[in-house]
Amino acid sequence: MANTIRGLGLQEQVSYLVENASSWIMNQRTIHRALAKPLSETTLAALQGFFSQDTLDRVKVRRVPLIENPPFYSAFEDEGENVPLSFDVWAAITFGDVILVSESQAPGPLSHSILFHELIHVVQYKILGVNEFARRYVNSFLQSGLNYMTIPLESVAFDLQGRFEKCEGKKFSAEDEVQSRLFVPGLPYAGRND
Repeated sequence: MANTIRGLGLQEQVSYLVENASSWIMNQRTIHRALAKPLSETTLAALQGFFSQDTLDRVKVRRVPLIENPPFYSAFEDEGENVPLSFDVWAAITFGDVILVSESQAPGPLSHSILFHELIHVVQYKILGVNEFARRYVNSFLQSGLNYMTIPLESVAFDLQGRFEKCEGKKFSAEDEVQSRLFVPGLPYAGRND
């Protein structure tokens, strides 16, 4: 890369990270999908009614020792910068329709709550596509001053995860909720960029 990360303006940083993040997401999906497993019968039973059968059938889960940071983070490290968002402390991450679960952060049986959160991201990817998902994620993260909790895609996932945890058997369509929140005029990043 001709320019250093430090020398790039906000829009150039967004473009650099979106391009690299999109490629990384697609690559990780390809690598891990071949080794991932479908949701267990217990998990399917717990999540039915919240997600369509198509979504539940399509998603695959793979347990890994640790979620690794993407290779393009070396550009930050080479300049002595902190990485923007370290994934090695995350319990799970979603690459399209593949969910990686970190053994180091989420040992033991898979939490339905964590899987619910990640399935929200599966739905977001399905509606937005990889490039738009990455654009929204990166753009809001950088514009918020690197505050992960203000990323709208995460805010929706955490909000719906909390609702799931408190639902006491009252099912709701998480997919309808995601759809209704992605394109609401006036909300951050509501426009679709196909």
